[in-house]
This record gives sequence, C-alpha cells and structure tokens, in this order.
Amino acid sequence: MDVTQFNVDELFQKSIVWDAHCGMDPQVPIDVNSLERIRKAGFTFVSTNVGYDVLPWHDTFSVIAGYRKFLSDNKDKYILVSSVADVLAAKREGKLAVSMDIEGVSALDGKIELVETYHRLGVRQISFVYNKDNAGGGGCHGANTGITPFGREVVREMNRVGLLVDGTHCSPRMSIDMAETSSKPIIISHSNSRALHDHPRNIWNEQAVACAHTGGVIGVTGIRIFLTKAGDNTSDIELLVRNIDHYCELVGPQHVGIGTDFAEITNALSTRFANATDYWPPEHYPAGANLGFVDIEMFPQITAALSARGYSNKDISGILGGNFMRVAAANWE
Repeated sequence: MDVTQFNVDELFQKSIVWDAHCGMDPQVPIDVNSLERIRKAGFTFVSTNVGYDVLPWHDTFSVIAGYRKFLSDNKDKYILVSSVADVLAAKREGKLAVSMDIEGVSALDGKIELVETYHRLGVRQISFVYNKDNAGGGGCHGANTGITPFGREVVREMNRVGLLVDGTHCSPRMSIDMAETSSKPIIISHSNSRALHDHPRNIWNEQAVACAHTGGVIGVTGIRIFLTKAGDNTSDIELLVRNIDHYCELVGPQHVGIGTDFAEITNALSTRFANATDYWPPEHYPAGANLGFVDIEMFPQITAALSARGYSNKDISGILGGNFMRVAAANWE
C-alpha cells in the first residue's frame, strides 16, 4: 500500500490500525461493549487478554472459550486471528480482527507444553510477568530479577510455535533478558517511557533499545497514570504523542506502535484491585482501578497530531499498525 497518496483525513481509514493490547477484564461473559467500541473507533486489529497472573491459571480456558464462541457467532463484525492474512482480510471486509493474549506465564502452570496448547486455541501473544515476580522472571513491582531457566525455555518454545514474546509488565532486567534470549523480534506491547514519567510500570530507555535491537516494537499506552502525574492538564493526545516522539527519537519510528490498554471499569475489576494490592501496590495506584483510561475514540486523533509534527504518511501508517503487523508476521508465519 502506497500511503504517500493519501491525505491525513484518509490515512487512518486506509491504514492497518493495530492495538497491540487492550486491557478488558478477562471474564465470562466477555466485555462485548468495549470490544464494539474498539471496532467502531476504526481499529483493524486488537489483542485482548484472556488471562493474567492475578486470576487462577485455569480460568484462562473459560475466557478463551467465551471469546471463541462470541467471535464465531458474530462473523459479520469480527474475525478470530490465526495469521496476518486474517488481519488483512478483516481490513478488506471492514471487520475487527481479534487475537488473544495472556499476561503472565503462571497460566502455564509450570507446563511448557501448554505454550503450544494456547497457540492452537488462538492465543498469539504472551507477556511473561504481570507486575509481580513469577516462575518466568521479574515483574515491574518486584525485585528487578531477570529471566529464569523456565522463562528461557518458554521463550524458545514461543519462538518455535509462533507466539509474540511481550516484555510489558516486566522488570528492567527481565525485559532485556527476554530480548537477548529470543531468536525473533519481541514486543513491549503497552508501556510508556519512564524517562518522561517515572512510574515503575513504564520502561527505561535501555529496555526500549533492547526491544528495538531485536527488530521489535514498543506500544504507547493510553492510561493517564502512566502518562503523567495527577493534576496535569495536558491533553491526552499531547501526552500520547509526547511518548511517541520520545520513542521515535530513541529507536526510530519503525519500532513504535500503539497498545491502548483500553478497558471499561467493571465492578469485578474494581474488587480485584482492592483485593490484590500485591499486584497493584497502593503507593503506585492510589486511586485503585481508576487508572484514567484514555477513551478509545481519541486514538484516531493521533494521525493528525503526528502529521502536524512533520511525520511522513509512511511513518504514521507504520506507527498506527504497520510496524506491529511486520513483527507479528515475523513470529506467526
């Protein structure tokens, strides 16, 4: 696709728009309303989490089953992704391509063979840690430990079967170890710059550089608590683009994308925050589950904001989704 021929008003509609991770609560029944908002906002692809370390590992299978049933029953609007070809088909047909991801290798229950099982069920991405240290390695709210022998084995198995290795929620040392272990490009699907805002869920420049050196992509995320301090009245789009600018200057626009982490706050999620403060330490999440999610409908405005800063249509289209799709192709195919 020659994106140079499009003006900025057409660029968003013509581009592959890739959300590397939305934060919808993994539950049954699934959060259909948030998924529909993502579709109506003009996204081509979204990866939604079907399990994370906070929940019992076996609950993941019920959520996967729920998504597979919903997507099968709603083929007029959605496509379950198994390959990049499905994403391209969704773009042609005006549908939303939906993939599944897992946040934390606790979902493997110590069994390396579950990597392939999840892949067969439609999972295409696993982030190794969810905030707290686990059997794979260190979390961003842990002791900055690195990857474990089990974690290295999981990376190699993910490379073999075709799953994206995701360094989000990891400790600095852990994500760098993952990049050095993987034989394929990795991603950091939804993490902002800690150099711009010092929150432990954000990543240092060294982590972004390690990811980019594999050929990978870092996704800027739309959660205000990870974008700025409370009371900052800077617009959401300005905060998002500030992080995009930072990463583009640091590693180049070909290594930058979007991972919205968008979700609507449910009673279940609010209760979970209150009951699992080891995963969400109150000193870092003072408002509990009220993280300040940027509305998904805001993200199309990034196109004009980047164009106004002088980014080329080619670079903008890559940031909107082409970059993540390139890395997905290198892993999934």
